[in-house]
Amino acid sequence: MTYFDQPFLAIHWDNANKCVVMEWKSFASGQTFRTGLNKGLELIKKKRSYRWLADMRHMGVLSLADQKWSNEDWFPRALNGGITRMALIIPKSSLAKMGVKNVMNKVAGTDLETAYFDDVKKAKSWLRS
Repeated sequence: MTYFDQPFLAIHWDNANKCVVMEWKSFASGQTFRTGLNKGLELIKKKRSYRWLADMRHMGVLSLADQKWSNEDWFPRALNGGITRMALIIPKSSLAKMGVKNVMNKVAGTDLETAYFDDVKKAKSWLRS
């Protein structure tokens, strides 16, 4: 089920794996980036799921402001909203990859179980386990 579809991001509900799937299609920053993450959080709450798959292969570099917002605003709400298991398909760009790692390093020490993949099929298999 497609929940949100814009040129930069598609968000789907994967009923077979009971997870939200975010497929970043291109660069997004500022309010556009934040809207996308918030829409995914809406769906996770609506479906009462705890599984999140973020396919970031085509996502651009995260600005420092978006990294800060992710850590200080979005992740606390996501964790309170029930996300406990997150599979990440790493970006192709080395700079984008560094931004994602910076954000995820600050989430370390929470109850969030995170794994990194280069393949969607493997990520979905891990989410089911």
